[in-house]
Amino acid sequence: MQKQTVNRKNFFVFNLFLSFTIMLLGLLACENKKPIKVGFSGCLTGKLSDLGISGRNGALIAVEEINASGGIKGRSIELIVKDDKHDAQTAIRADQELIDEGVAAIIGHMTSAMSIAALPLINKNKIVMISPTTSTNKLTGIDDYFFRMLMPNRRQTDKFARYAFHKMGIKTLTFLYDLSNKTYTEGWYRNFKSEFEKMGGKIIQAISFTSGQNVDYLGITQSAIKTDPDAMLFVSGAIDTAMICQQLKKMAYNRPIFAAGWSRTDELIKHGGSAVEGISFFTYFDKRSKNKRYIEFRSKFKERFGKDPDLAAVHSFEAIQLLINALRSAESFVYLKRHIQKQKTFKGLQGIIEMDRYGDAIRKIFLVRVENGKFVTIGD
Repeated sequence: MQKQTVNRKNFFVFNLFLSFTIMLLGLLACENKKPIKVGFSGCLTGKLSDLGISGRNGALIAVEEINASGGIKGRSIELIVKDDKHDAQTAIRADQELIDEGVAAIIGHMTSAMSIAALPLINKNKIVMISPTTSTNKLTGIDDYFFRMLMPNRRQTDKFARYAFHKMGIKTLTFLYDLSNKTYTEGWYRNFKSEFEKMGGKIIQAISFTSGQNVDYLGITQSAIKTDPDAMLFVSGAIDTAMICQQLKKMAYNRPIFAAGWSRTDELIKHGGSAVEGISFFTYFDKRSKNKRYIEFRSKFKERFGKDPDLAAVHSFEAIQLLINALRSAESFVYLKRHIQKQKTFKGLQGIIEMDRYGDAIRKIFLVRVENGKFVTIGD
């Protein structure tokens, strides 16, 4: 009788332990199937929102693709989007909110100024940030948690200076730049000026302004044409560039206009119309690419958003790709930085992209011009 009682107790204890184990495994399984959170932080409102909106949309397409294919080890990706409003304090607050929500990494920011503002927070929390469109030289050659899909702008500005001087015969130039993205625009100006003047060219006037509600486009334009330059070069967002070009057209200005890749979005043509015809850019994006992966992406993007993707959309998609590759192999989020650094090359939408040891992408540069209301790739 005593033996039977002991056996019953043992059986009860065993069943209780088995039930608890099954429940615990079930809870762990549910925990492991929770979505992997990824943040996106960029300017989504105001005059400089074109890059942010396009970047967010490109990231959304990438996330939808990976989820449709089964996610990462059975876990879906959840994209949490924040608007940095192109304001440093807002950007830092947005990133902190994403960190508090437990994101694995952050895609952003879309401008150099916001990326630099957020960097101390990112490094302190050891959270990977991958920027689709930041190119300031100030973030070059640093072993940190910041990665980007663009090269430092020095390579672009040097190529631009040589093209203007040798190919176009430009000897004097007026430079106009927006201080709202000062880290990017001032660095761009210094780099271009150094190379251009080394060859014998001269920046005869540099005009700065701050994008906002009360930009004096007429006054800027009147100052720009006073010195009678061979050409003008804009380093500003699409809408500001378009507005100044509208004023130049009214004044019958008919000399070459160049612009940095920042303004190469659909908003330039939308707001500039015929006044932006002939503007030339050097950019990392080839709209006419025949790469199969790009063509498929362009089709999905156009079907979803009603227009072709631009540089920000393509590079945001690629930023998600870079992150996904690391998530597939990393044992935990703690090792994401290491696994991104291991990716010396990966397949982008328009070809192979190399990554240097500091997390900067190395890619081709294309000459693009506005012709008949469209961006046309001239060559590389």
